[in-house]
Amino acid sequence: MMKKIKTHIKNLLNRTALWMQLTAFMVLIATMVAGYLIYKDYTSTRSLTINNQLDTTRKILNLELENLDTYLMELANFCIQPYYDSRFTRIVEQNAPLTSEQIAYAKQQMFYYYYTRNDIHDYELYLLHQDLSIGRTNGQQHIIASETAPEGVWEALAECEVSPMNHSICPSGSTNLIYYHSLFQIKGRVSQAIVRLELDDTFARQLIENHSTHGEIIFFLNDKGEIIFTNHPELPYSGGELLRALSLREGHRDGYETIDLSGQPFLLVESESSTSGIRLLSLTPLSYIDSQIGQLQKSILVSGVWVWLLTVVLIYMLLRLLTIPLRMLSAQMQKTGEGDFHARVDAEGSIEIRSLSENFNSMVSHIDQLIKRTYVAELSEKDAKLEALEAQLNPHFLYNTLQAISTEALVNDQPQIHHMITSLASNLRYTIKSDTLVPLRREMSYVSDYIFLQKIRMDDALEFQSDIDPATEDCLIPKISIQTLVENSIIHGKSDNIDTIIVTVSSQYNDSNVTITVRDNGCGIGQEQLEKLYADFDLQKNTGKNGGIGLANLNSRIGLLYDKPASMEIHTRETEYTEIILTLPAIKESN
Repeated sequence: MMKKIKTHIKNLLNRTALWMQLTAFMVLIATMVAGYLIYKDYTSTRSLTINNQLDTTRKILNLELENLDTYLMELANFCIQPYYDSRFTRIVEQNAPLTSEQIAYAKQQMFYYYYTRNDIHDYELYLLHQDLSIGRTNGQQHIIASETAPEGVWEALAECEVSPMNHSICPSGSTNLIYYHSLFQIKGRVSQAIVRLELDDTFARQLIENHSTHGEIIFFLNDKGEIIFTNHPELPYSGGELLRALSLREGHRDGYETIDLSGQPFLLVESESSTSGIRLLSLTPLSYIDSQIGQLQKSILVSGVWVWLLTVVLIYMLLRLLTIPLRMLSAQMQKTGEGDFHARVDAEGSIEIRSLSENFNSMVSHIDQLIKRTYVAELSEKDAKLEALEAQLNPHFLYNTLQAISTEALVNDQPQIHHMITSLASNLRYTIKSDTLVPLRREMSYVSDYIFLQKIRMDDALEFQSDIDPATEDCLIPKISIQTLVENSIIHGKSDNIDTIIVTVSSQYNDSNVTITVRDNGCGIGQEQLEKLYADFDLQKNTGKNGGIGLANLNSRIGLLYDKPASMEIHTRETEYTEIILTLPAIKESN
């Protein structure tokens, strides 16, 4: 049976043109590749969408927990306010029955405390030694004293005594929050009173506002696993049901977790406070994510079909073009491989063959021209290297000559001239080095020599100051960057109204950046000229002599030298000052 099938296939192939066999084979491969790419694109897009949802939601939950911990700390500080009043403290600690005057004083103080916050509905202080409750509840207008203990106070007190934050948070049956905080003597930690607060829905509204409206469910659980708040209170989820669902959570290969509630899968994101034990849960329906991806899936499928069709057409055209003249091309390619670039293919018989023949001939001719051009380019490159070597010799010759003159000046007792020539030679040697980035300390040494030479020329008309942070001295900065800014201050800052121009250079190390500031007390820059300078920065072009060619070049250099963001800012006030600030990534010099 198998032998008959093989024979039938062989006969079929013998009756089929080669280009048709290749077309069918390549179309099959293209179909498989396209199907795999569509599936891979869909799965990767789904995974990316879910991970983005996870990251965004997790960041929001962490911020909300930080805000909530801060809020609870504020509530705790509010609850212990009686201990800031020594008289009130004695009332709380007193075992003997309170006098009417003491009760009146406690009521008055709690009245003041109550109105220091605008998020409190009920405020009660239950004195354990007196079995007396003082506060304002159920919308009452006044602070009253009652011998009735607040509801649930004893359970809350037991929880406060074991809580590291001495508090207890309970659900209120609404979006409000019930908060208890115990007051106790530090010695022995004996509880003396407990404060009960019923807060408004501020925290609930903030939670809802920070989350989307695409069916996301938010749960706020206390350290006992009780649901304090959910933005879907109509759902029949108790704390026990939710905890059981969490215990049966399902982990996925892409790093996310899902839980099942009432037969519906949800994407789970949770965050827990390490101080208060409060947990925030976010449940996003997977159906919502899949619906969003479904729209993209249609687009991916349509694009995949179009790519497949285009691939099939290209395969057909390519194979029809290539299969017929293969033998002639093979023979000519062998000759070309042996170095014969003068022979040409002269195949005829159809438009396709003729076109292919002409294209091949053109290619061989083009290769021949490229080989000749490459040979000429190699000769030109050698000439350029020789010219570059000659260009390097002149600065070195000038540097050595300056060194000789400096030595001669020192021998003839001319220390000032020796210092000038030494500074000039040092600057020349600095400039001819090929370094692109240099340590800040080396650049400042170059600037010092430059300032020395300028002061020889300007005398008292120039004053230079520096305040360099030692932490920045090993940081790499663009070569001749500070000197460019100093030179710009000296040249463009001079004014007839200023006798002495003062140039100040300072640096600071800030996180991962180095900030270098060059400030002068010169004539400043006009608003129109400043706007033109910034416009030229954006276009990365020079502004001309009056626009500050050095600044434009430096701005372009720092944009090219650093992978991380780097900037140059200009602060100025006309007739008063100019301040240029370089903010560069802190890259230390490697030892």
